[in-house]
Amino acid sequence: MALDRACSIVFYLIIAAVTCLMASQVTAGGAKIPIFVNGERTRQSFWNRLFLTGIFAILFLCAALRFDVGNDYQQYTQTAHEAYVGGYVVTEVGFNWLVRFVYTLFGGEYYEAVFAIFSFVTIWLFLKALYRQSVNFTHSFFLFMTLGLYFQTYNTMRYYFALALALFAMRYVLEKDYLKFVFWILIAALFHKSVLLVIPVYWLATLEWKRRYIACGVALSGLCFLGRNLVLKAALMLYPSYRNTVYLEGGGSIGSALRILMVLAFYMWLAHSMGQERLKAHHAYRELRFYMQLQLLALASCTFFSFLPVVTRITYYFSVAQLLMIPLMLGMIEEEQPRRRMRMIVFVVCIVNFGLFLLQAHEAGVALLPYKSWLFTAERYIYK
Repeated sequence: MALDRACSIVFYLIIAAVTCLMASQVTAGGAKIPIFVNGERTRQSFWNRLFLTGIFAILFLCAALRFDVGNDYQQYTQTAHEAYVGGYVVTEVGFNWLVRFVYTLFGGEYYEAVFAIFSFVTIWLFLKALYRQSVNFTHSFFLFMTLGLYFQTYNTMRYYFALALALFAMRYVLEKDYLKFVFWILIAALFHKSVLLVIPVYWLATLEWKRRYIACGVALSGLCFLGRNLVLKAALMLYPSYRNTVYLEGGGSIGSALRILMVLAFYMWLAHSMGQERLKAHHAYRELRFYMQLQLLALASCTFFSFLPVVTRITYYFSVAQLLMIPLMLGMIEEEQPRRRMRMIVFVVCIVNFGLFLLQAHEAGVALLPYKSWLFTAERYIYK
């Protein structure tokens, strides 16, 4: 088993290294490059699309071909069975309808097809969001891989689909195109209703928060922590399926809190080095402020609200903005030497984080190791 884990870690390292190398060939701000000029496709747009397609193919195939990888893989096969035969399930209607459609189409309980569809759409949404919304796709994709987000999509596939759509929909909040924003979030809610939280929160994050508002928010969060028993009861009314489960132990993460604190420290350093006036005058300040305020909410959720079941999922709706925020801050550093220094710090922190993530990826609650594929095993989950 130890050898299997070691081989799987090497496999994951190869996936990350190869795809990050391919991402380094994608032009920063490539989404703004015209695809056609004078009726001919531009060379750079061609190479961008080619590398993006290659990255997508690698990530999708590794995710779609997995078997029993992820802490809830077996649970999803059983849930899909119950949804198909009309049994009791707590999953949202979007998932249930999709399972019934796929199983009816294939003429049997081929849950591999369901996992493949979720993998396809989730990875496509993440890559689409990073390519269109990040100032530097290479940096954002590196964070996506080394922070473990890609590999975590092997778990809780409904949630990570909703998370990908939330990241994809951020641009519409910033563009004040609220109809499109709400539309995509409602689509995501058909598969994981927790995403509805981002409709009011993302809108609030676009506003400028005065210090007194932040102080009131901290005070309110403190009161919620003191009255956590009442808050927990209210939460269980929305999610009764968490009653009498291990999830009631809470879902806070020290690692997540440390990463958020480091990102906020980076922001404070940038604000100090540039000066508040110059920072506010920057054309991307409103976008940066939006991401920063989401980090404040992420920090509050994983500290004051750490008693809530699987609060990490709530935190990720806010902290996922790091994929866009960190490259934006790196690009705003004007002097070459400080910019290189900060890039190196980010690189080292991410590599260390990725190493720790892989070393713990076999533990209960993660279960990403060892990697197995249904191509090389006859084992299947069968329910009657």
